[in-house]
This record gives sequence, C-alpha cells and structure tokens, in this order.
Amino acid sequence: MLVTLNKQGRADEHKYMDHWIDDTHFHWQSQNATDPTSKRGDEIIRHAALGIDIHLFVRDAKLAAGKAAPFTYHGCVRYQSHQGSRPMSIVFGLDAARGNLQG
Repeated sequence: MLVTLNKQGRADEHKYMDHWIDDTHFHWQSQNATDPTSKRGDEIIRHAALGIDIHLFVRDAKLAAGKAAPFTYHGCVRYQSHQGSRPMSIVFGLDAARGNLQG
C-alpha cells in the first residue's frame, strides 16, 4: 500500500482518512467502491489466510521541494478490524515478526 497522509488539494471523494493510530497501528480507508463482500475487501480481510502480504509505504505529502516525495517503508501489516462499507475503514497492525524499517 502506498499512502500519502496529507490529501490537501485532492477532490473530496479522494480525501481518504489515513493516519497512524499509534506506533504499531495504522488506519487506512479504502476506495469508495470497496466493501467487505467485494473481491478487494475480502482479500484485505483474509489476506493472511490467502497468503497475501501487505506492505505499507507512507509519505506525509505528495511533493517535497517541488518533486515527488519519497515513501518510507514500514514493513508488512496485518488486518486487525474494519468498519463501514464503500469505503471501508480498516485498522492494520505492523507485523513485528517481519522486522520493520522505520525512518
């Protein structure tokens, strides 16, 4: 997952509510078409059972010094819970077993 936290300048329908809950949990909001019963929603919820790794890359803003800002890799994440539908609000936990690269 490639996530830009500051959505300034984006249309309202693309201002997803993505943020860190704490040092080990991340809240991510899916696209507006994703619900728990859709293929994408089901793959997110059951990713571990399906053998799908989800890697989290985060940046604060789209641009830095007039150029595309780099993403920071935070490692693998695991689905914890979700609320809602179209979009889904999902909480992921960092997978400490994989070893995360911070910074």
